[in-house]
Formats: sequence, structure tokens, C-alpha cells
Amino acid sequence: MVTARRPCPRGRAQRREQRRARAQLPGLPHPPRDRSAPGPGPRRAWGPPAWPGSGGEAAAGPGTPSGVKPMEEEKEEAGSEEKDHIPPEDESSSTEECLPEDEEKKKESKHVIKNIPWTTAKNFTVEIGQQQIEELISTWDIHESWLHHSEFLEEEELKDSKRYHYRACWGLPTRRKPIPRATASVYFVIVISKLKPDTAPVEVFYRLESSRLIRRPEQCEFREKWLQDIIENKIVCAERLASR
Repeated sequence: MVTARRPCPRGRAQRREQRRARAQLPGLPHPPRDRSAPGPGPRRAWGPPAWPGSGGEAAAGPGTPSGVKPMEEEKEEAGSEEKDHIPPEDESSSTEECLPEDEEKKKESKHVIKNIPWTTAKNFTVEIGQQQIEELISTWDIHESWLHHSEFLEEEELKDSKRYHYRACWGLPTRRKPIPRATASVYFVIVISKLKPDTAPVEVFYRLESSRLIRRPEQCEFREKWLQDIIENKIVCAERLASR
């Protein structure tokens, strides 16, 4: 076991004698300490901060300096400064609402749907209908390598309208293969309503081959990719049938 060393009494006595000898040396007066003089006094303690909602300013403790603010007041001031930098909800919401509208306007300016003025029901004929379908196709953004031909199919009589059916057949002929392996058709319908006056323009609809979705030229922009998808699907199906 390890035992603590005790101080030697002889060392204490020697230190006392050294102190007395130093006090008696000339030129080094050591006045005696006045025990009656007041000392520095007890240390001042910081008082606890007042609870929020106690009313008035926070009461300082007995040792709280006059220039120091309690912690609760400092927190409240910091919170008020942060609130000053936060924008109001109305301003932030207004800016967010304006952004989607600006983006929509930019998109509309970039992608303008092209259409033509259609003839009236009074002046309509089968030949005029086919000519106007060709005019509509000329406004579509399709590469010049695509070739097509249009034709009139049939006239359909209904109770409230007359319908004239047309078809435009598309293909991609090349020098090696002037006859394309597959074609893609677009079917048009020109509707003349019996309930509207003769001066009203005809209504035009179209749909893609192997699709039931009916589109209007003034509401939907035609895409070249639709023709490519139809031809690719036909070629894949033909190859699968040939491999069987």
C-alpha cells in the first residue's frame, strides 16, 4: 500500500525562523496588519432573472450590475430583430404566384399552335375540304423527308350533322428503299352542324392510326414523333410475325 507523506515538524520551525530573520533585516520594514480595518467584504452574487409575465421589467438581483440586461430581454430583442428581416406572407405569396404565370406565358410564346381559317358550312365542298387539310398539314413541323398523300374516304349523314372523312398517309422512302416498309395514317373528319347557321365555320377533328384519341388542330400541336412511333411499331410486329 502507498502511504501519504506527512510534513516534517522540523521544516516548519525552520521556515518560521527564516521569516523572523527577514522581518528584522534593515531597510525592509513590514508594518503590522491592522485587523480593525474593514475588508473587501463578501463577494456579490448575480441575482436570478425574473420569469416572463411577472409584470414590468425583470427585477435585478442584489448583485446585478445596473448596465446589464437580463437574459429574457436579450432573447426578446433578438427575436424582434429576426422578425424585422422576415418578409410578410402576402409579399412572398404574391411573388410565388406570379412565377407560374410568367412561365406559362413564355411557353405559350415559344410553342404557338398554328391553325388556318376554315371555310364556312355554306361554301364547303369535298374538294375545298381536302385543300384545307393540305393547308393544315403544311403548318405542321415535320421534316421534308416525310412524304404523304391525302384522299377523301366517305360522307356520313347524321341527325344533327354531316361528316366528311379524309385520310393522309405518311411514309419515309429512301434511295435504297423507295417503297417504305411501313406507313402511318392520320384520319380527318370535317363536321358541318345542322343546328348552327350556314355562316359558321366547319369543325375539324383528327386522330392517329391505331389510336382512339380525337384531337382538334387549334388545341393540340402535331408532333413528328407520333408518325415515327406508328412506323416503328409496325416494323417490329412484322419482324416478329416473320420470325415465327
